[in-house]
Amino acid sequence: MPPTNLPNRYDAARVAHLKPIRAAIEQLGLPPIRLRKLNGILNALEMQIEDGGDSPEVNAHLLVALRAGVIHQVGVEKAQPVLTRIDAF
Repeated sequence: MPPTNLPNRYDAARVAHLKPIRAAIEQLGLPPIRLRKLNGILNALEMQIEDGGDSPEVNAHLLVALRAGVIHQVGVEKAQPVLTRIDAF
């Protein structure tokens, strides 16, 4: 869904688009200390989109950071399910 710079209310539909990414990250089976690093980036992205008013540039940077973090944690091959969901977002 396209971002907007007009925040108004919690947008459950936009936030729902993050669920497949979050589920794929959880399926990596990372220890909590490593998982929280990825969830921190994902939470920042959720905060950006949850009420509108978000910046496409900020969203793009957070997605790049999330991709890099996943690859750093598990390698490119094991990261593919997450990367596919990020690309679909």
